[in-house]
Amino acid sequence: MKEEKISINEQDLFNYIFFPENLSDEKKEMIGADKSLGEILEFYRKLRTGSESLPDKSLKERIADKIPAYTLPGFIQLHPLKDSGVTKPNGSRLAADSKELTAKMTSKTFVDNEKEYLIKVLNYSNMTKVFVFSAKNETVKNFNLIIEPQNLHYHLDDNSEPLMIDQSIEAESIRLEII
Repeated sequence: MKEEKISINEQDLFNYIFFPENLSDEKKEMIGADKSLGEILEFYRKLRTGSESLPDKSLKERIADKIPAYTLPGFIQLHPLKDSGVTKPNGSRLAADSKELTAKMTSKTFVDNEKEYLIKVLNYSNMTKVFVFSAKNETVKNFNLIIEPQNLHYHLDDNSEPLMIDQSIEAESIRLEII
């Protein structure tokens, strides 16, 4: 019987810091033992710390209910973060690792001011993958992504799978509209 190799992906690294209970013990051990992931994990730790210190969406909704002058915006604006540029010893890179994955692949990370959402854009030579993460491990449902400066609009039923775009795009900012 062939032994199946366990692979670590972007979602696993995110869950390791934000929601370790969602990972198998084996994946937790693999990630914890891999010294080359140190900077990537630190990136997510800092993001988590920042998201815990700000008021969350539910608190803002309660404030808006009590104070008529306070209104919630209908969208969430995400801005780019500087990527770390870490390379694993074997030469491979994960999306959280760096801006330059290979000559034909780049990565850009976007977060909102409250650090409740993280969006990862992976550009390949002829396609783009867009991953949407919630810092609260919520499934984001029924939302639109507007990618600027091209003003590209995409509707997603949920964030369980990445958005696949059949061209390479250059995103400067992303707006998330939950419907």
